Amino acid sequence: MNYLPTDILPVIAFEPYEKTAIERWRNEGLPKDSTPEDYLGMARMIKAPLSLGPRPVFENKVFYEDDEIIIETDVNYGAKVKKLKSAPSMYYGFMEHQIKTREDWKRIKYRYENRLETIAGIDYDSIAAELNASGDPVKLELFPYFFRLGFYLMGMENFMISFYEQPDLIHEMFSFWNDLALKMTMPLMKKAKIDILVLAEDLAYNNNPHISPEIYKEFWLPYQDLLVKQARDYNINNICLWSAGDFDIMIPMLMEHGINCIWPVERCSKNMDPVLLRKKYGRDLRMCGGVPKSCMTLGFDAIDREIEKLMPLVHEGGFIPALDDMVSPEVPWENYKYYVRKLQSIRI
Repeated sequence: MNYLPTDILPVIAFEPYEKTAIERWRNEGLPKDSTPEDYLGMARMIKAPLSLGPRPVFENKVFYEDDEIIIETDVNYGAKVKKLKSAPSMYYGFMEHQIKTREDWKRIKYRYENRLETIAGIDYDSIAAELNASGDPVKLELFPYFFRLGFYLMGMENFMISFYEQPDLIHEMFSFWNDLALKMTMPLMKKAKIDILVLAEDLAYNNNPHISPEIYKEFWLPYQDLLVKQARDYNINNICLWSAGDFDIMIPMLMEHGINCIWPVERCSKNMDPVLLRKKYGRDLRMCGGVPKSCMTLGFDAIDREIEKLMPLVHEGGFIPALDDMVSPEVPWENYKYYVRKLQSIRI
């Protein structure tokens, strides 16, 4: 990612596996006592064990359940959500949310304030020592960051409207959340070698971001700039925005304010072809992803074609090819195994 001489391409799963995909693969050759990474000898990123989650979590309640779906409470954000049992890690409907007004935020804020009280009990020295000794790249991931936070706590419609009708509420939430992130991460940044800071957002859909550059400038940058500066001060060289969808219109502003990496570069989105993005923004924009997950069900030739399109970036550097979304249960184990072996065979 730093354009240094390299011989072997790192092959990393940047997106998680759908639980039902793993269950299928167990019946198709993946040993029960092994993960895809272990069995296939893939590279890893080590995730720093810091959480921004609530204390206490919201009470889990099951409102409805049948053979196909379950409607229950998300314990981290208190939303009433619908899940398909065939894809239990994904939400297929947010039905109720915790926050409609500023009073609602005040009502639940204590759960996240309690997280600040845990800082004194965190053994940052031991965590840093373990991370530094791992030999693997270290990822400091802030999940959720601003967009996911608002969406999870408020729901998409109310969140979007609140930028106009309740701007003070959004500023208060974002300011608090960034302060929480700063206080939780600074002690670790001081002690550990962090290779990449990841801001988990998902702020776009197929054709555009959900928000305008103007909204991002007004509500994100006053707080995010503080976090990015802290990361730079502690020599974190890769600062990544994690978002699906087409946010090309946002990239110049992101780069101007210190974000120099994006993933998963979702190819089905209008302007998110990694080769074209490199031509447009140059080597200052680093990327991970760009292999459309759709090719994984089409067979070996389709996988070969998609990887071949990305080879100019692989040889140039500042880019790691990877699937642009979670691996779904429609993907056969043989196809996934072929995709990994194909990437592992590349010499730079």
